[in-house]
Amino acid sequence: MPLYLNNISLSDKTTLKIGGPAHTYVRPIDEKEICECVSWAYYHSMPVLFLGKGSNILISDNGWPGLVIDLCAHSGIVWTNNCAMAKSGGLLHSLVKEMLDRKLCGLEKLAGIPGSIGGAVIMNAGAFGQSVSDCLTSVEYVDVKTLERKTVVAADLALAYRSTILKTTAALVLSARFCFKSDESDSSEALFREVLDKRKNRHPLDMPNCGSVFKNPSLPLATAGTLIEQAGLKGTMRGNAQVSQKHANFIVNCGGATASDVRALIVHVQKTVFEKNNIVLEPEVVFAGEFQEALFNPKI
Repeated sequence: MPLYLNNISLSDKTTLKIGGPAHTYVRPIDEKEICECVSWAYYHSMPVLFLGKGSNILISDNGWPGLVIDLCAHSGIVWTNNCAMAKSGGLLHSLVKEMLDRKLCGLEKLAGIPGSIGGAVIMNAGAFGQSVSDCLTSVEYVDVKTLERKTVVAADLALAYRSTILKTTAALVLSARFCFKSDESDSSEALFREVLDKRKNRHPLDMPNCGSVFKNPSLPLATAGTLIEQAGLKGTMRGNAQVSQKHANFIVNCGGATASDVRALIVHVQKTVFEKNNIVLEPEVVFAGEFQEALFNPKI
């Protein structure tokens, strides 16, 4: 039976090292326990937050008022020829490495992304022109509202840039199936290493962060990072949260930053970039819990 704990801090469970307590926290070890946890929340009328590696999330200083289901123990990959069935709590980076070990390719540019497979699927994570959707074939999930277990093919996920239908569905991803192409040339391995070097050199990996904060604009004018840098925002701080000096689309925790600090900095960046470029940057980071400050909306 899953062990339910009360008032557990979530700050050490995110890569930003920020977040208040969970009203109730549980870490199931397999699909049976995961489904039990979802049912438990359903019958107790509790809102549910699913946590993987905590790499793309900002949790409120007030924490989460319901049940947090930590999926990190739910990992593992089963291979059948060129296809992999990956459990949602495992690392996306591990899937990419196993893909390369089998002389396969398709997601090599996602090297070093620190998120879980479930989270990567929900947001259609990507980098350097590649996305999870390039190799995703199907997803198995639990509908939190109905407790139904469902399997959906990738074509029915409304896959788009950093988006799937699962982002707006009360869904707990259990596993995802991927199929890859053969690559005997080792070119994908070389590209994998190149991407890792780029991340090391360009990203502030030595400081707590949540990855890219904003999506790139749909108009091919410039990346979010370039727009933020051109607006003179590198190094800008709110409390102990800072726009990274190394990469402008990263916000780093300089030590003791709060979720309110990060949220305020995000809004400031949105306002400043809009004033200079008439572009509203849309956050890529997921917000969990309640925040006093609303995101910038020029129509208000």
